[in-house]
Amino acid sequence: MNISPRRILVIKLSSLGDIVHTLPAVAALRQRYSSAHISWLVKTQWASILEGNPDVNEVVHIDFSWRNWPTLVSILRRQPYDLIIDFQGLFRTGLIGMLSGATMRVGFARAREGAPWMYTHRVSLPKDRETSWRLLEIHAVDRNLAIAEFLSADTSRPTFHFPALAEDQHSINEILNNAQVEKHQKLIALAPWSRSALKSWPLDRFVQLADELVRIPNLRVVVLGGPTDGPSAKEFRYLESHGLVSLVGKLSLRQLPEMLQKMKLVVGNDSSLIHLAAGVGTRVLGIFGPTQPKATGPYPLSEHLIRRTELACSPCGQRVCRHSQYLECLQSISVGSLLEIIRETLTCPSK
Repeated sequence: MNISPRRILVIKLSSLGDIVHTLPAVAALRQRYSSAHISWLVKTQWASILEGNPDVNEVVHIDFSWRNWPTLVSILRRQPYDLIIDFQGLFRTGLIGMLSGATMRVGFARAREGAPWMYTHRVSLPKDRETSWRLLEIHAVDRNLAIAEFLSADTSRPTFHFPALAEDQHSINEILNNAQVEKHQKLIALAPWSRSALKSWPLDRFVQLADELVRIPNLRVVVLGGPTDGPSAKEFRYLESHGLVSLVGKLSLRQLPEMLQKMKLVVGNDSSLIHLAAGVGTRVLGIFGPTQPKATGPYPLSEHLIRRTELACSPCGQRVCRHSQYLECLQSISVGSLLEIIRETLTCPSK
């Protein structure tokens, strides 16, 4: 497409994993429109993950609620945009595009809640079919890259850019030093929590796995999670005397990529942490149940490890398990099977 926009607004409000999946598309757009001013509209709680991003000139963040709409529209119209790219694909984001006054508004042909009616250009996906996006056999990163490609960007080398500030690097090194992590020790992170209980391998099995891992010589186990995960993180406390490092709720969002880069492997559910880890180039062992790894697995899937059980009903993409054996897709995954994969991975040459 032969266009030369001066001001571009990218809309991807949330969540963290979805924002990570949008980074390569925005990096490709930056290469395509090198002189354009690119703004990214995001919820305030996720704004820091875009701090210092070389592909973005401005991060427009707001505590999103209907009462803040007049302020948001005023901000967006102060210096009008030529091009709106709606990666979120919801009624409210389509409406934001219209209210911004931009004459060109691009989004997915199968966006939800009637959003496509508010676009001037609609992008179909290579493997589009009538099913939930959670079950499409095209990764979320590649879905977003399809929009960048529609806008004539080169998408052959997907690139993730994260904050890389010296103060965060210093803080992470200090945390590891205080935990007495030695240079010859390998680090493995466990990410036991997900926003959905339906995507979560049982917590007690993560604890059992950690119990086995802390016994491996020259290996240190790091448990990662957010502030709300603190109460259940107490299950790991007895392992701290064996060298386990619990950083649950102790890292800022901006510090997470820096910490994840230090890991040899990250083991976790289908959650934002495994997507962050994959984005910074750390190998991931993802535990999958009802969700489709081809759509939301660590990217690119060929460079990571997936543990799931082949069942007729999985992946189902549902928000409620109706199987006679509740969550058999996750419950059937044993600690031993993960431990075997981890041991094999740890014997591979260092990254």
